[in-house]
Amino acid sequence: MELTRRSRRWLRIQGFFFVILLIVLVGLAAWLTSRIRLSYDWTQAGRNSLTRASRKIVRSLPDRIEILAFARREDPLRPAIRHLIDRYRRVDPKMGLRFINPDIHLAEVRKLGIEADGELVIHYDGRRENLTTLSQKSITDALFRLGRNQNLWVRFVTGSGEPSITGTRPGDLGAFAKSLKREGFKLKQIDLATQPVPPDTALLVLANPTARLLPAEVHTLIRYVNQGGALLWLMEPGPLEGLAPLARTLGIRLLKGVIVDATSRLFGISNPVWLVLTAYPENPVTESLKAETLFPDAGALGIRPESHWSHETLIKSRPLPVSWLETGSLKGTLVFNPRIGDRAGPLPIGMLLTRSKLPQHPGLERVAVVANTDFLANAFLNEGGNQTLGLNLFNWLTRQSADLKLHEPTSSDRTLTLTSFDEGLLGLGFLLLIPALLFGLGLWTWIRRRRR
Repeated sequence: MELTRRSRRWLRIQGFFFVILLIVLVGLAAWLTSRIRLSYDWTQAGRNSLTRASRKIVRSLPDRIEILAFARREDPLRPAIRHLIDRYRRVDPKMGLRFINPDIHLAEVRKLGIEADGELVIHYDGRRENLTTLSQKSITDALFRLGRNQNLWVRFVTGSGEPSITGTRPGDLGAFAKSLKREGFKLKQIDLATQPVPPDTALLVLANPTARLLPAEVHTLIRYVNQGGALLWLMEPGPLEGLAPLARTLGIRLLKGVIVDATSRLFGISNPVWLVLTAYPENPVTESLKAETLFPDAGALGIRPESHWSHETLIKSRPLPVSWLETGSLKGTLVFNPRIGDRAGPLPIGMLLTRSKLPQHPGLERVAVVANTDFLANAFLNEGGNQTLGLNLFNWLTRQSADLKLHEPTSSDRTLTLTSFDEGLLGLGFLLLIPALLFGLGLWTWIRRRRR
């Protein structure tokens, strides 16, 4: 084709309009990207996306969710927190995230009870929840609890010397009761000698009675459990105060003695019957618990062979030789002596009990028994993870966990192992072969054009 002056002019005009059109298209594309946000997760098993259950729960919350993250400006937790919260913000763009430097905003740290770096505070509908574990499951479970609108009545048995839920003495449960109220629980005391258990009771708490219960009260407790009610029984080493029939019903027994632990002194505690636990069995209550917990004067539980319940260890003592159940005197030097009835650790301090409910009550009945009450008392509640353990226990017993397969998906294997030869071959390819190939293609194109 012969190029004339006119054809060259048209080519220049076409080139000019092409450039103008390209600029317009690029500008339009930039404008659209500022208005429309699309993202795709092409990772194996969708590791960077929320599970279907998480998306369902987030979309069920109509009001604005505000998240405060307490992390220092240069803390590597900040990008990790932002990356995780961005998954939720892609589902709910109105969700807010604000970082707060705990070294500067000390008043806010004290007001919200911040205890750990990277701690999150989730606000929703006038309520809040603190999270020290950064995971999709922990955040979604918190949103699930904050979004509940039913009244969860927790009733504490009273009338037999139980600790008060409004008292301020060291052995009372007043501080923990305030934590439960912040979680949305409705609390009330009940005297079983004069009142039946109301049908709207989500959880009945029996906390270390120090006076013998009447047979009618024990019968009320057993009937409540057999009808599918959730129960938390906190006890101390010593007499059961007439509650042996309830223990038989639950298939558990309180072993004689007090657990001692020689490692307590490593945590600055001179009393060997004050247990500091740092590791926990795998169960739905302790799976996210990372902090140590303190259990003063804890007992040990056993399982009756004829039990119809499924028993799962909640917490347990350390193994022998550092920990055992002491049945003798606690004075002087403590030595493990099986001849007098001492039992070697590890021993269950708390248990989770489940069994199938009656046909009219589908699902699993839930009961928890802990051979210690002081870990939730005013004097010890703020020790390590005691409060977190207590709240997790109450949430499990009242089914206040999303429990919808929220574990984050992971790929089967993301590692790539290269030998020295493989690394040399890749380096040769990037440094020599690929540049040579591109140079050859360019030379071949140039020669073809010269021949025309």
